[in-house]
Formats: sequence, structure tokens, C-alpha cells
Amino acid sequence: MEVILLETFDRLGQIGDVVKVKNGFARNYLIPNKKALRANKENKDKFLKIKNELIEKNKKIIQESKEVIKKIENKEIIFIRNASDNGQLYGSVSPKDIANYFNEKKISIKPSNINLHTSIKKIGIYDLNIKLHADVGCSLKINVATSEQNAKKQREDLKNESNKESDDSKKVSTKDSITKSPSKTEAVAEQKAESPKENDLKVSTKKNSASVTDEKKNKNDLKLKNEKDSSVDKDKNPKT
Repeated sequence: MEVILLETFDRLGQIGDVVKVKNGFARNYLIPNKKALRANKENKDKFLKIKNELIEKNKKIIQESKEVIKKIENKEIIFIRNASDNGQLYGSVSPKDIANYFNEKKISIKPSNINLHTSIKKIGIYDLNIKLHADVGCSLKINVATSEQNAKKQREDLKNESNKESDDSKKVSTKDSITKSPSKTEAVAEQKAESPKENDLKVSTKKNSASVTDEKKNKNDLKLKNEKDSSVDKDKNPKT
């Protein structure tokens, strides 16, 4: 079914966009909650009349959402719960429990605005997302423990683990850098290594030098031969 969005939805569209959604989603959620209109000519005309009003309302929601986020961002949520020896909770921590936690602090956040990455059924520290608007949200951590002291220990353990992972990452990075960088011996070898052109030039120069040497030797041999022949002629024709 095609609908006209009356609100901005993450990964769906902006106010006024005509999008195609599943029939059940439109009939059971979007249209009854006045978050969208069925995309027909009558509703398109209706939307044009209320467009500016919807845009102003959306701006107000964004501003209010930002104010709420300022109150909760960078905060740790601590839940003290009973658990078995292996850390299994007697129950679980749900988005509704977290919403009640905020309500007790006079902060209005609906369970539908809370997204858990995994079910919370054991003690530990978990990540969660608060999404108050398609454009406004934050990430938080929830520390579920059997006591304040255990919550503190879990926080410190997580911090130490994070620091260790950071140090290990730096070590790996340094090791890779050393592996990739040539050693002093290799650097010297590279400096001594000659390019093919340089080798060809050296061989050519060596050949030319040898050729000159051979030419000089041939001239000397010819000179000695001439001198020898001249000496023989003198012996055969002595002066009278």
C-alpha cells in the first residue's frame, strides 16, 4: 500500500514522502496513529493544506527530543537485581523496565523508543539505543548487577578490558609497521642494488675498456713484429 508520511521515519522517509509499505503496517499502525495517510488524490490535497503545520510540529518534536537527550547522554543506567550463583537473573530487564527507570527521574521516554541489542537475562553491562526521533538519539550502557559494589566492579572490569584491547591493538599496529619497514641491512642492500640500466652501462663500459686494451696490445704486437722483421733484413743484407 502507498501512504503519505505525516512524520519522519528512520529508513522509511521524510514528512510528505509517498512510500510503499506492507498493508498490515499501514492499517494497524501508521494510519490509526495518524502517522500516515493513504496515498489517494483526496489525501494528497489534504496533506498540502496541513504540510506547514506538520513541519512546524516536527521541528518542535526534534527540539524537545534534543533536550531529553542532553539529560541522559553519557549516563550509566544501573539496575540492581537478584540473580543465581551463575549470574542468571530471576526475570529479565525489558524496555518497559528501563522506561519506568527514566520516568522515576522525571524523564519521559516510551518503551518503543528503547532498543536493546540483546535480551538482558544475566548480570553484566549491555548497550542500548534511545531513539526519540528519526534524527535524534543516543547510545547508553546499562549495568545490571546484584549490588552497587558489584556494579562498580563490573564497570572497572569493562574499563580494564577495553584498555587491554586498545593496548593489544597498538601492539599489533606497531608490529605491522616494523614488519613493513625495511631493516637496516635491507636498506643498505637496497642502496647498493643497481638498476638494470646501471648494470648494462657498467658492462658496456667494461667491454669498451677491454676493447681498447686489446687494440693497444695488437698495436704493440705489430710494432714488435715490424722491429723483428727489420732486424732480420739487416742481418741478411749487411753493409759492405
